[in-house]
Amino acid sequence: MRYYCNPTTVRLSMTKSLKNYNYTNKLSSSPAAITINRSFSNSTAKMTQDNEPSQQQPLLLQKFPMETNNGEHYWAQFDNNTHITNERKSSFKGLTFANQSKLPSLPIPDLNSTISKYLNSIKPYCNNDTKSIKFQNQKLLCNDFIENMGPLLQDRLIEFNNNGNNKRNWLSSFWDNTAYLEYNDPVIPYVSYFYVHKDLTMQNSRIQNDPLMKSTAIISTVIKFIESIKDQSLPPEIIKNNPFCMNSFQMMFNNSRLPDFNNNNELSNRDTNIFYSIYENNFMIVMYKGNFYKVFTHCQKTKKPLSDNKIWNQLYSITASSSTKTTTSHDGVGIGSLTSLPRDQWRKTYAELIKDPNSKESLETIHKASFILALDLDQKPITLEENTRSSWHGDGINRFYDKPLQFFVTGNGSSGFLAEHSKMDGTPTLFLNTFVCQQLNKLNQDEFLSQFSLNPSSSSSSSSSSSSSSSSSLPPPSPLPFLKTPQIQSDIKSAQEQFQNQINQHKLRVWQYNKYGKNFIKSMKFSPDAYIQQIIQLALYKLLGKQLPTYEAASTRKFFKGRTETGRSVSSSSYELVTNWSKPHITNEQRCKLLTNSIMDHSNYLKMASEGMAIDRHFFGLKKMLKTNETIPPLFKDELFNYSSTWLVSTSQLSSEYFQGYGWSQVYDNGVGLAYMLNNDWLHINIVNKPKIAGFDPDQLHYYLTQAADEIAQVLISQQQQQQQQQTKAKL
Repeated sequence: MRYYCNPTTVRLSMTKSLKNYNYTNKLSSSPAAITINRSFSNSTAKMTQDNEPSQQQPLLLQKFPMETNNGEHYWAQFDNNTHITNERKSSFKGLTFANQSKLPSLPIPDLNSTISKYLNSIKPYCNNDTKSIKFQNQKLLCNDFIENMGPLLQDRLIEFNNNGNNKRNWLSSFWDNTAYLEYNDPVIPYVSYFYVHKDLTMQNSRIQNDPLMKSTAIISTVIKFIESIKDQSLPPEIIKNNPFCMNSFQMMFNNSRLPDFNNNNELSNRDTNIFYSIYENNFMIVMYKGNFYKVFTHCQKTKKPLSDNKIWNQLYSITASSSTKTTTSHDGVGIGSLTSLPRDQWRKTYAELIKDPNSKESLETIHKASFILALDLDQKPITLEENTRSSWHGDGINRFYDKPLQFFVTGNGSSGFLAEHSKMDGTPTLFLNTFVCQQLNKLNQDEFLSQFSLNPSSSSSSSSSSSSSSSSSLPPPSPLPFLKTPQIQSDIKSAQEQFQNQINQHKLRVWQYNKYGKNFIKSMKFSPDAYIQQIIQLALYKLLGKQLPTYEAASTRKFFKGRTETGRSVSSSSYELVTNWSKPHITNEQRCKLLTNSIMDHSNYLKMASEGMAIDRHFFGLKKMLKTNETIPPLFKDELFNYSSTWLVSTSQLSSEYFQGYGWSQVYDNGVGLAYMLNNDWLHINIVNKPKIAGFDPDQLHYYLTQAADEIAQVLISQQQQQQQQQTKAKL
């Protein structure tokens, strides 16, 4: 995951389709126009009293700003407020985004404070020796920055913050682009993150073991979540009396990442995101054997969610009708593979692909869909590592990596989720997936299974005309068409070869530690998150004999459009901990003190980062204020300055008792990715790297993580017992 999701543990607290589409090559000067292809007329279509669009004029898509003033827009026939007013008066609650206007703006840290914090953060790389030549050189560079370019860049950043749409979040206007949309490496494995769901309990084993039943349950539950967004009945998240930004919940569904075009319809050197109305696109995409199927989730007349049986029948139709089909040049097999390419390669192929009107419309359908569920019925993962790889990357064919929300169900019922990261960090998707898993475990198996029957209209032999003639039936889904020219087929082959080569270079090992979890850590009066960071630091030092720059994501969602800030896990106190821990003359009492100091310093830094007052995003903003051809400050060119933010160890926490996996890859190929979960009675770290480049193997780190976790607990328990004995003697 390139720029990480945040570590906060989440607390769970339309219109009819018209036949008269008029296609055109231009919608507006927007880069999104290349994808939309809908005609415009001089006047806007009207909503009738029966909540249906007037058929006096062609169907239109217009560009509307999102109602929370987050700077994003969506494409729709009618704005969201029109749908709410005409269709959802009785059910609309208006809760979800109620606090958005009240959220504070992201602060700009004081320049001198940032420099002071920076100098503290690099002491470990100078052996904690502030008199060393290396550290004194850093002080000189910082003094030069403060006396010369620093104040100028700070003033520019403040001015930038006070202008236009930047007032409430100075970072967001260029963070999404630089951190994600301009990043060229493939989103898999380098950007997206995944969850592996735990199997359902034994009482729901029949649902668990039937992949179509489980898929139906997942889809139905996600639809309920979507309805809560439409009605804004999902309560806003509040943590420690602070309302958190709900911006990501507005951008979860009915959207996609895609290659960008400039105003002249020429390829850009970056990607973009496109959003569609959540009220008007009541369908999803099911992927099966590499093909894309449009599956309706709501009744086209009433706009109410379809029954579980109607969902299941569509899934059955897909799997039954696909069993004897072979790959052709007009189906979607291989199109998903193209989204695994480096982004510059995918942009070129995308431009070729959309020259064909059918391919263009099929891509638009995928982009409009609320979410994707991939049926991997030929896969039956068993081990933790097999399930992890299934959710992380799959086979590279039955996936569309540009879609923000993808669920997976395999042939043995295991399930998982993958998130494209450019517009959403982890807590909203953690919330969604935890909700899905909770609801599935609450199902009454007998009641759930009793509602299913095969509708004649859903069989593959039924005609579309007979199916669509009945208001209670749906046409069986058919694969979305694509024209795969020889060039596109060649690009698909290249994509699949590059994908396999990239995945084969990565080694993955799951550290599932069952001896204790956060309950034990809390009993020792420590922050579980800060505690596991010490396990990581100690294990790495045992393996490598040194500390590496380590990133932990801190949530800044208490601010408007807040995403993350960097927590620097390597500190002076963590240096003292790892370098002294194994020395034979150190007593357990001293080890406990070293551990306590490091945990306290780590917790304090994370709290500071969550307040928007850490250093890395501030330095990022200052760098962005440099003008073209302007002299780069010596500090920004310094080797140690840049090394200290080269995240060779990238970490982040998202925890759920309903998951058995969470992760992503390393940021740098000579580093390691460590995504972790802190659960009541067990700890979990997903270890990923490229061993040949990093110089160590995940199996080796796995060993030392266990050793570090064992030793820290043994020291704490031993010291606790000794204190209890002393207290007992004192009473006597």
